[in-house]
Amino acid sequence: MDNRVDSKEDRNLNPGATGRLADFISGLEYENLPSDVVEKTKETILDYVGALLASCSRGSILSERLIELIIRNGGTQEATILGRKVKVPVINAVLCNGVLSHVVELDDGHRVARGHPGVTVISSALAVSEYLGLNGKEFITAIVAGYDILVRVAFSVNPSHLERGFHTTGTCGTFAAAAAAAKLLKLSARETANALGLAGTQAAGLLEVTIDGQMAKALHPGKAAQAGVLAAFLAKEGVEGPKTVIEGEKGFAKALSDEYDYEFMLKDLNKVFHINDCYIKFYPSCRHTHPSVEAVLDLIKENEFRHSDIKDILIRTYPTAISFAGEIYKPKTTEEAKFSIPYCACAALVKGKFGLKELEPDCLYDSSILALIDKVKLVSDQNLENYSQRRKGAEVYIVLNNDNKLHNKVDLPKGELEHPVSRDELVEKFIYCTDAYFSGEKQEKIIDQILNLDNLSSINDLIAFI
Repeated sequence: MDNRVDSKEDRNLNPGATGRLADFISGLEYENLPSDVVEKTKETILDYVGALLASCSRGSILSERLIELIIRNGGTQEATILGRKVKVPVINAVLCNGVLSHVVELDDGHRVARGHPGVTVISSALAVSEYLGLNGKEFITAIVAGYDILVRVAFSVNPSHLERGFHTTGTCGTFAAAAAAAKLLKLSARETANALGLAGTQAAGLLEVTIDGQMAKALHPGKAAQAGVLAAFLAKEGVEGPKTVIEGEKGFAKALSDEYDYEFMLKDLNKVFHINDCYIKFYPSCRHTHPSVEAVLDLIKENEFRHSDIKDILIRTYPTAISFAGEIYKPKTTEEAKFSIPYCACAALVKGKFGLKELEPDCLYDSSILALIDKVKLVSDQNLENYSQRRKGAEVYIVLNNDNKLHNKVDLPKGELEHPVSRDELVEKFIYCTDAYFSGEKQEKIIDQILNLDNLSSINDLIAFI
């Protein structure tokens, strides 16, 4: 059923980007979603929950201190901090879940949008759905809307937005979180435009966190989700925001980017749903490290050699990867290690795998890994990033002590649309992420609940189980 308010005020809504996106959000209905979009959405929710719960057993100082602070400050018990089974005000639950779901760097992302939709969108939708007691279909619809908004806005302002130092997840994620919350609150098109406007004025997130203070990066999705939910609740109460917040002369696009593409932002609304384009992460580090990690792991599988046999390592990868994860060679903290191509690649070579344990302190100071890092040369190669040719990869050259040469090239790491993940692999990842948290039987029940979410009468049933 269409929940838009067809008033004269709505019909006169500005026809620009903000108004068009607001109309899309308001008018989106579960019944009109293709079955593959519904299935993909359920998979993204499973992936989100797994990444968040992995953080509960391996949280950072940031997530631990934040949750302690939020719980200590109390307030009305409206929505749950997942993994803690504690209820706090809805906007605080959103903040905590947004931070937790990003801590271990296993959350999904979008290659072209250059951001992580799930941590903002699902954090927003989950808390609001619990607060309102909504069902699985409403939850799914809101997530689809939020993902689409992040991808459309982010693609339209990138790469300039990113190159200027803005973190897409924190900035564009604010609009996405507002979209999801607005959908769940059943806001009219005009109210939704107000929510987007109120969200856009709060958009923030600087990429200096990839250079220093990496621990703070997880604040970006948490704050984006919180700002978006706050914006939607305020809009519901009649608060107005700039209804040209995206395209206005002093709006988001022109203020935060040198180039922007409104045509893509609005192209095929209600026909193409960009949640289908998102990638799944298999390594708990910055996505820009993944092609290099995958390249060395493939070499290990295909050749017989030990890390002690290696004389030299040359890693070629695209400039953006170098700028994000090419400055740190010998990280001192887990957070730094996630943004170090040399460390991630060498840890994978020494351990034969790269997962959460390879980011623990004993590995950071492993003498074999540190010695191997000294043999790494990192080179920037623009040819390894080409969107039209679907390339965002790395090339690894290893010279052994006997002068044998090994080489491997990865154009796109596993998890991308062109290199997809099966549902069985996704389930395996969930089990890996939650092994320290749940028994096998409970894991199976949660998987079953999420993959049948469209039949769930209340999201509260799922949250109570987690």
